[in-house]
Amino acid sequence: MSELFDKHEKIEPVWNVIPQFFRYPFKSRVLPTLLFISLGSLLTMIPVLGIVAWLMLWAMLFKISYEILSSTATGQMEGPPDVTEVSGAIMFKHIGLLLALAGGYVFVISLIGSPLLAILLGAFVLLATPAAMMTLAMTQSLMAALNPSTWLKIMRVTGMAYVLTSVFLLLMLFSQAWIEQLLLPMVGETFFLLNMVSWFISGYFMAASFHLMGYLLYQFHEELGIEGAGPQRSTPEAREDPLIAAANERIREGRAEEAVDLIEEEIARRGVAPEVHEYYRKLLRNRADQTRLAEHGQAWIPVLLHAVEDHDRALEVAGESLEADPKFRPRAPGDVLPLVRRAHETNRHRLALHLASGFGKSQPRHPDLPEIYFRAAQSLIETGGNPEKAVRTVRQLQDRFPDHPLADEMARFERSFAPTRP
Repeated sequence: MSELFDKHEKIEPVWNVIPQFFRYPFKSRVLPTLLFISLGSLLTMIPVLGIVAWLMLWAMLFKISYEILSSTATGQMEGPPDVTEVSGAIMFKHIGLLLALAGGYVFVISLIGSPLLAILLGAFVLLATPAAMMTLAMTQSLMAALNPSTWLKIMRVTGMAYVLTSVFLLLMLFSQAWIEQLLLPMVGETFFLLNMVSWFISGYFMAASFHLMGYLLYQFHEELGIEGAGPQRSTPEAREDPLIAAANERIREGRAEEAVDLIEEEIARRGVAPEVHEYYRKLLRNRADQTRLAEHGQAWIPVLLHAVEDHDRALEVAGESLEADPKFRPRAPGDVLPLVRRAHETNRHRLALHLASGFGKSQPRHPDLPEIYFRAAQSLIETGGNPEKAVRTVRQLQDRFPDHPLADEMARFERSFAPTRP
């Protein structure tokens, strides 16, 4: 299967490039906007009109910040392009995200009634906010951004580097107050100068923090599997596929759900390229849509096994589908054996046991049943399970299928774990 990214792309770890985050706001594509916002802050000092100006400036600041995050995540380190792909609706979704986080926090602490737990929960929400913003920027889906499992995945994958994002955001939140306290005795009557400088400092740390968040997505794009992140050197097939292009257009317009529906309909209606299937699964993972991930697994696994002939990827999809839905099983009974066999060969024994579970009840006369259950018995031993149960299963297979091609291997297995047969 073709790769969507060049695995040989050398990306410096975030710890090696920390100075660039402090220099980034002075880039030629960023600094003019920050200066414009700083100058525009003078309008916030006008009665009544100042409220409107304040809202517009913050909207502009958050818009360019999300553009910075998205462009950095794709490897554009000189600032966002002139024509960006971030929908203007991102500001409303950002407000919705912050309100949902704050509202959820207030609701939970009103139930627990413990000051210590309230402090711990507040610290977690503060720590998780960058992950939520990163998800919102790349998916433009508020529901995906509110998924705690996505936050935990980003924090787990990025590790200690993630803590930097919280530090930068704290600098952004408190910089205005610090600057005002520092400069107020100096500027005296020229309060407008204080206002401009404090706005610029806030914008500075905001641009730097969103650049850092984007860089984490860029560095860990393969581990996170977030669609659109990482070096944008896709294969010609992926670049030219009109279905992916149409879906991307909808995502840029803030219609991510329509993008998912579009590809889902095409998969159900006709065959699509492997790149489209993988793109679709990334969209579903971004949105934490576990139900459709499992449903797509049933359609994608047969293609991987019989058309693409990529058994390793088929097994990965099966494992992912089982995580999404523990009741998942391949749609075609004949697809269970190659998956169980490959899971056993690659020492993914627990996955082999999950895939084999219940096969005898649903397919008691299927010709693959002996090998499936034999591999399951072997995997049971490998996982430290009940050896007596494993031997008992193999004995039953020997009794029912004495002429099976694996009969000799079954006999050796039995002798290894049960030297004497009653």
